[in-house]
Amino acid sequence: MKNCVVAALLVVAILVSAGAGFFAGSQLTSSKTALQSSASSSKWKFVVRIDATVVNAGQSLLLVASLTNTSPSNQTIRPYVQPFVNLCVFATNGKEVWAWDPLVVTWPNTNVTRGQSLSQQVSIPTANFPVGEYAVEVAPLSSQFSENFSLSVPFSVQ
Repeated sequence: MKNCVVAALLVVAILVSAGAGFFAGSQLTSSKTALQSSASSSKWKFVVRIDATVVNAGQSLLLVASLTNTSPSNQTIRPYVQPFVNLCVFATNGKEVWAWDPLVVTWPNTNVTRGQSLSQQVSIPTANFPVGEYAVEVAPLSSQFSENFSLSVPFSVQ
């Protein structure tokens, strides 16, 4: 089942406000070709990076998400589901245009040592996206983490 992380109406607000994060501790940084957004708590730092802010129609967009244990102690995730992120792409009108629905593997628990990062790469195909503005909504699976790390990363297809 496709389970997106943020309601479609919120996507429009994010695109209008130039990508401001939902989470109070979030940051959005960009370069000519890449864009990164992050959020953190006392235990975790969640970072999402896309490899381009503008892609040609049909070109794939690479998203890399990482979750780092920033607490002074080891953390155990019970249960641990891989992939650990959930993501979808919305157009500016709030319509979902793509959602990632991979097969998942579940372990009873996973220990994450202090400073250790978990990462996930996802290639987002844009072949069926009309020219326009979009936002990738991404978050760790909420069943595994109590923090609300929903992030939005804007991009365009030309």
